[in-house]
Amino acid sequence: MKAKAWMMAAAVAAMGLTAPAAKADLVIQGRAAQALHCSAMLFMVSSELRDAGYISARDADVAQTAAIRMLAYVPGSDAEKLQAMKQRFARILNSRTMPQLFAEYDTTSKWCRKNFL
Repeated sequence: MKAKAWMMAAAVAAMGLTAPAAKADLVIQGRAAQALHCSAMLFMVSSELRDAGYISARDADVAQTAAIRMLAYVPGSDAEKLQAMKQRFARILNSRTMPQLFAEYDTTSKWCRKNFL
């Protein structure tokens, strides 16, 4: 499972945060949607902090592995989960500035961790 998580994390990182979704949007609701949102926020925030030099690459890897673990609450194949992450990244980037994303993450990260890790 650990290797699978790293492969998924590498795939998400390789696609870039602004890559458009290649297929029709997936509809994910309820608790699965909450997990997906928590996962996407953690992945994006850790990427931004690493790129800005605020956390090490190792710390970002740990955070992104945790983000991938949260996807266990999201139904579907790995390909569908990857598509869902791309969609969530796009929605977040289109609806929030980075400071707004960081503020949202600050207020919800403990809840996300408690419920999905």
